[in-house]
Amino acid sequence: MQRLLKAMSELYFVRLSVVTAVLSVIFVLSTCAIEAGASTPIWSYKGAKWYSLMETGNVTVGLQAGVAMLDGATGKVLWQRTDIGEISENEYTELPGTPLLLISDNSGWAQRKTKLTAIDTLTGTTVWQTEKMLGYTVEVTPVYKKDMIVFLTIRDNRITKDKPDIFALKMSTGDLIWQSEYTEKVDLYGVEKKKRSGTSAMFLGQGGGRSDRFDLSGENPPIVDGDSLYLTYAGLHRFSLADGKLIWKTLYDVTDGSLKNTNGQCVFDGDIIYTSAQGVLRAIDKNTGIIKWTTKDFGKGGIAEMQIYNGVLFGRMGGQFFSWKKGEWLKKGPIGVVAVDMATGNTNWIYTGAKDSITNMVILPDDNSMLIGDEKNLIGLDLASQGKVREAYKVPLKFKIKVGAAATAGRVAAVAFGGIGGLMKKGPDTTDNPVSLVRQENGTVVARGMQHLLAFSPKTHEITWATKYDAPGISGWQSIVMTAITITAAALSQGVEAGYAQRGDYNSAFNENTNFLNLMSSYQDFMSKKYSAAKASGNVYYVLTTIKSKDDKGSGLVGVSLMTGQPVNQIIFNDKTPDYEVDDAAGRLINMNKGELSAYSITDPVESAPVDDKKDK
Repeated sequence: MQRLLKAMSELYFVRLSVVTAVLSVIFVLSTCAIEAGASTPIWSYKGAKWYSLMETGNVTVGLQAGVAMLDGATGKVLWQRTDIGEISENEYTELPGTPLLLISDNSGWAQRKTKLTAIDTLTGTTVWQTEKMLGYTVEVTPVYKKDMIVFLTIRDNRITKDKPDIFALKMSTGDLIWQSEYTEKVDLYGVEKKKRSGTSAMFLGQGGGRSDRFDLSGENPPIVDGDSLYLTYAGLHRFSLADGKLIWKTLYDVTDGSLKNTNGQCVFDGDIIYTSAQGVLRAIDKNTGIIKWTTKDFGKGGIAEMQIYNGVLFGRMGGQFFSWKKGEWLKKGPIGVVAVDMATGNTNWIYTGAKDSITNMVILPDDNSMLIGDEKNLIGLDLASQGKVREAYKVPLKFKIKVGAAATAGRVAAVAFGGIGGLMKKGPDTTDNPVSLVRQENGTVVARGMQHLLAFSPKTHEITWATKYDAPGISGWQSIVMTAITITAAALSQGVEAGYAQRGDYNSAFNENTNFLNLMSSYQDFMSKKYSAAKASGNVYYVLTTIKSKDDKGSGLVGVSLMTGQPVNQIIFNDKTPDYEVDDAAGRLINMNKGELSAYSITDPVESAPVDDKKDK
């Protein structure tokens, strides 16, 4: 059992890097016309209504009646279920860290009762089934240490405001543990199409600017601390995990119109919880729900990220946010960083030197600094500053290697992006702001923009490698890329890394169910092979660009090593309506075209060349 727990814990630290890379590719590949010759698929499968790449590397396929699971390497049908009826893309949830695929059935006129089936992704067998839940699921929160899954449901997913029901089920058996109700109506947000690449990925509802289905994706998911569940909808609410009873609530407005994820996930320090809502920070007593202090309003840009270090609460002001009403990314200011005394709520300093954009925050304890990026620089803020913050260093963004067709075709194409609202403004703008900063195992921090990647060394304060690659030249692709890298930054800033570590922490509760423990053991054995493959392949990030090979030229994917910055492989495709996902560990790409799935190995050699700074100015 201890071997299982340790292996699962190690697996999900690695899985985060795989997931962030996958997220970065998922939206990049939408709406882009792919030209030139295609590689030969390693397998094909006809008759798919939709599909999704699982964390196992296998592929779930929606059929006319039921679902099937395909082996990701061979395309062989591993299992097929036709007894559960037709399943749409929004009726399944893969429970990360487990072999459970949750499928809900809300069929029937005015049907409130939900039949929920948990299927073993490896075998297709039913692990458990329940009809104890009501309504449409808008949030799923696994609580691994408690052998529990918490569901939030609403009576109708076509409405924009509702009072959710809360259900807690036993993860291993599906038994209902408790049922509760949220005490306030909460605002709901338009749902984008399933988070998979493809021409539909960023179109809402029926393809217009507004969605016709709603959930809680615009706010932070519930968070567990000890024996309590904390939810930040319409204020902060604390529920008991033992019986679902409300312990206390503190009400305040959290919604910022149609913009998603403008509030940072709450953070805990001892008996105090720190929250963010509409540009205001609060310190709340964990035991009573009493507000200890409230800061001033730091502006309409919101505080989308919070971090704690040395008695100071840091908040990132402003950034890129998705508007579900407009169906586009908008930049919102003021942009910068605020430092607040955790004991009093007094403002230590506010940094507003970031120009037009800002990445997530990365605290570097070794030199007592915080790293952020703006439109033109990587900036280190001195965390010992008082009253007025000092820039410890500022490193200009420079790029040294061209990848793809840029290696042989001259200048990199202009990008229509930059500045406030730059995604949507007319005319070319050659700026490409870094959006996310991601720490690597070798100690470097990789900055990601839409057409650029670079690695920064915190020890030397130097850029160790940098790449740039051609834009595909397709109208609208910038918004797709922004979705991918902004999701990555948000996931890291909201503590997903810690969450994935906990997903491998299964306590003795599972010992009560021998069948489920055996299920988990089989899954761990399977995923350990995936873990080994991920380690062997290295940390590779796939970017969409214009590629020139020996025989062809067109849009495609290039894999770039995040350890070295060197291109490692590429692929060119011939599909005018691509619908892709990438299995990074396997170096495999899955595409769906008119109901036919095809899998390709990303193995072609890559051309690269040094950047001519004089030509590219």
